[in-house]
Amino acid sequence: MGNRRPLPWWASALVVLVAVALVLSPSQGRQAQSIGSRLIAPVQLGVSGFVDQVSDFVSTVQRINQLADENRRYAEQVDRLQSEIVRLQEVQQENEDLRNLLGLRQRNPEMQLLPVRVIGRDPSPFVQSIMIDRGTNDGVRQDLAVVTWRGLVGRVIQANPTSSKVLLLTDVNSSVSARVQDPNSRATGVVRGTSDGGLLLEHVPQQDTLQTGQLVITSGLGGIYPEGLVVGTIVRVQRKDVDVFQEAVVEPAVDMNKLERLYVMAAPVIAQGR
Repeated sequence: MGNRRPLPWWASALVVLVAVALVLSPSQGRQAQSIGSRLIAPVQLGVSGFVDQVSDFVSTVQRINQLADENRRYAEQVDRLQSEIVRLQEVQQENEDLRNLLGLRQRNPEMQLLPVRVIGRDPSPFVQSIMIDRGTNDGVRQDLAVVTWRGLVGRVIQANPTSSKVLLLTDVNSSVSARVQDPNSRATGVVRGTSDGGLLLEHVPQQDTLQTGQLVITSGLGGIYPEGLVVGTIVRVQRKDVDVFQEAVVEPAVDMNKLERLYVMAAPVIAQGR
């Protein structure tokens, strides 16, 4: 048999007193019973209160478990809804890209846009280039322009059968003939990449008007880049009276650190040869 805890001394004494009173006389027994009842009543009340507290505690634990289950279900629903929101946002962004690409196609109807994905980036901080997942098997060749709907990204400098290397517009070895898209100024020059990943419009005659906020686009000279591709926006003009030319700092239209949906501008004959 298991060990049983002995009754407290006061409980044992109380039992003995009640028993003695009952033995002495019925009237005394009844009086003792009344006294005992009064003495035991607080104990019974305490026990009853303890039982109620235990019952409340058990109910609270059960309710907590139910709430935890409900919270888990709600969390799963929130996760599913967030995933759906992300998917819908991607679809919306893709639709917006397609609408903007339609405008690009209208400006360059003779060109085919070959969708490509970025699969790598040059690890060197001194080289601004990326690798794409299309090559000569898809009609990609050297010197084809690479764009997004926002504007010019760069050009293909190496075409392999299934992949190609693209030199970004912001590389120090990159240059493109450009002009200002402004009815009051037809300033032309050359946009070059800078060491900090920006763009600089150079070789613009002093008499031509350059202002902040002007849009810079490709001029079509040189035969590599089609005319009318957005290069960027002038953010600062740098002019010295003693110089023959002026220059301007240009903010690229495309964020080269966040390249996602790219397109190689290929001639129709290349697209048919796929």
